[in-house]
Amino acid sequence: MGFSEYKDIYIIAESLDGVIGKEALEITGQARLLANELKERVCAVVIGEKVTDESIQLLIASGADEVYVLAHALLMNYDGKSYAKVVSKLCDEKKPSAVIFSATACGRDLAPRVAAELVCGVTADVTELSIDKESHLIIWSRPALGGNIIADIISPNYKPQMGTIRPGTFRIPSPDYTRHGEVIHVPVFLSEGDIGVVVKEKIPAKKEEYSLKDAEIVIAAGRGIRNKQEWDMVEELANMLHAGIGVTRPIIDQGWISAEHKVGQTGNNVTSKVYIALGISGAMQHMCAVKSDILVAVNNNVNAPIMDMADYSVESNLKDFLPAIIKELKKRSI
Repeated sequence: MGFSEYKDIYIIAESLDGVIGKEALEITGQARLLANELKERVCAVVIGEKVTDESIQLLIASGADEVYVLAHALLMNYDGKSYAKVVSKLCDEKKPSAVIFSATACGRDLAPRVAAELVCGVTADVTELSIDKESHLIIWSRPALGGNIIADIISPNYKPQMGTIRPGTFRIPSPDYTRHGEVIHVPVFLSEGDIGVVVKEKIPAKKEEYSLKDAEIVIAAGRGIRNKQEWDMVEELANMLHAGIGVTRPIIDQGWISAEHKVGQTGNNVTSKVYIALGISGAMQHMCAVKSDILVAVNNNVNAPIMDMADYSVESNLKDFLPAIIKELKKRSI
């Protein structure tokens, strides 16, 4: 099957009230690296009732060569049926070589809908992207078998190649506002019958305490936290440092915090400036999701793998370390 007419990498940039999210910038920056290697363009697709000029320029500054704006009053709220219709129509006309979605709640719903319309596959929850040197196809790498292996997936028989990328997998590129790109407003034709879900009311989400999203400092707790008293000190330390909290499975099993805080192959990726790992051994399933600038490891086992990975290693029992650092921070009025 020939695919000579398929070219360029498209990314689907999610937006809220016309403003794109950081996940869109993550995949735009990574698409730029892939496109440079393939000598192709990066085309960003933004959907909504309206799109701000600032968001469009930020996509260009982050690596997009073209920005397709699909604006319509009926696209104000995310709806899988209508969004899939306009995205698949654009892809059918433009024939991209690859389409990249972010693996958010919306992206995980939209990608398979578009794939079904275009009759192609989609690789979900990808954690690494690369180019096969011989075929020039994208290699979509993702955890498999419960996170015990990384599977490399390619799509040689169908185009476009499609996948969803876990948020936090890639760093947001530094914007280069000297870049120039083309903005293309695509006519959208929709009727009420194209909408699958009608929004009657929006209820603001409750802000989650110790959220990992956008946290510059993350306190991560693992199996080394042995009791509720030590866990309370972890929360106190996070409060003092205005930090997010990440955990491994044993902490969730204790019921001390929700599964939304899990860090690892089957949880969140973390790109904070500082990651303080308390009682975490450093297993591959966890550490592959940690992409912080500075890693601090506190562990009573000097031979734990994380101690060699860390920028700063502290050999200590947590029952001694936690009260000591909290006392010192109080003394410094942080």
